Amino acid sequence: MNELGEMLKEARLKKDYTLEDIQRMTKIQRRYLEAIEEGNLDALPGHFYARAFVKSYAEAVGLDPEVVLGQVKTDFAPPPPEEQMVNLRRGRQPKPPGQAGRWLSRVLLYLFAVLILFVIYIAVSQYGETPDMGQNQPAPTAPISPPEVQHPDPGTVQPPPAAQEPAAPPAAEQPTPTAELKFIGQTNNIYNYELTGATDISISISAKGNCWLRILKNGQNGERVDELTMTTGLKKDWTLTGANSAWIRLGSAPDVEITVNGQSVDTSQMKRSSQNISITLKP
Repeated sequence: MNELGEMLKEARLKKDYTLEDIQRMTKIQRRYLEAIEEGNLDALPGHFYARAFVKSYAEAVGLDPEVVLGQVKTDFAPPPPEEQMVNLRRGRQPKPPGQAGRWLSRVLLYLFAVLILFVIYIAVSQYGETPDMGQNQPAPTAPISPPEVQHPDPGTVQPPPAAQEPAAPPAAEQPTPTAELKFIGQTNNIYNYELTGATDISISISAKGNCWLRILKNGQNGERVDELTMTTGLKKDWTLTGANSAWIRLGSAPDVEITVNGQSVDTSQMKRSSQNISITLKP
């Protein structure tokens, strides 16, 4: 096994990943992953795919792909001129003559048919809306008389208007409870938090670098909500409705920023190996 395969396999084992985990994260077939770890780069489908596969593998296990590729440049000799000429010829294959002409003729035929239908529609609409000069004339309206004003009798004493009771003051609005996230303690690579003043668990993660993550609902063995590799600049939000806890597993914690119900979680001091964050919702 060469230096490249040893480096990637060692990083995978440190994160407790199997080849099936790497295959699911990178979409690379297992036989190619095994070939990379065994140093059998000739089994990969070409020079371009070999570099792309190794780069994706390195990102999945939390390594800098540029550093990995820079340390093993000897394993990636440039492709022979024959391969480059074959790729160039494949990329410049001309389109069959006459195909563009047939396509243009069909488009013009469709446009002409649409134009004919539009003209017919306009003609029918104008014919149907021709007014009948002898019919549908509005009937004359009778003059409206002003309302009769009632004058009070001078000898009658009008009672004073009844006093209106003062309106009750509006009920005071109840303040909305503010969510509070409290750090409880650390057990090995598990960071425990308690969340109060909330009904649901809302998680927001922004990536400063590449980081694989997994989010579970209701504990470490609960329902899987999402699993992906965050890339630089990516931001995602999740709301765990009806959950009593959440579990976040990170491949490179310092490369992401996490907030839970608007409260920040400090990941700067966490290691770049596999780390877990446990959040328990308290009433």
